[in-house]
Amino acid sequence: MSSIPSSLPTTTSAASAANPYNLQPSDFIQMMVTQLQDQDPLDPTSSQDLMSQMADIGQLESSSDMQTTLTSLTLQTQIGSAAALIGKSVTGIDAANNNVSGNVTAVQVAGGNVALTLDNGDSLTLTNVASINGTATASSTSNTPTN
Repeated sequence: MSSIPSSLPTTTSAASAANPYNLQPSDFIQMMVTQLQDQDPLDPTSSQDLMSQMADIGQLESSSDMQTTLTSLTLQTQIGSAAALIGKSVTGIDAANNNVSGNVTAVQVAGGNVALTLDNGDSLTLTNVASINGTATASSTSNTPTN
């Protein structure tokens, strides 16, 4: 059996824990094919070992897909939460650690981060919002009939 270079993770669990080499499932399949091509004919890899490796590759791909989906859902939830703040007064700390406050006029997404644009031109990331205050609304007249 050929050996996998020691600088690479030898199990999918090690790769999924940190994956410092940004390996994809196709990379593991290619390593497995190479392992099969270079195996010792007198001591071949058992089919049980191959199935175990294939299951690990499938698990890695599923985990990667789930992480991508969860990241997307988190971003969508943050966008929805931020959109609900439009027209409200917020306070928080901006990127330069300055206290800022103002009415939210827009929501922007940049680099996976949701930011609120305030009426005074400041920008505040959603995670740095410290307080939310409802803005004063104009009084409305009641449409209740009078006798």
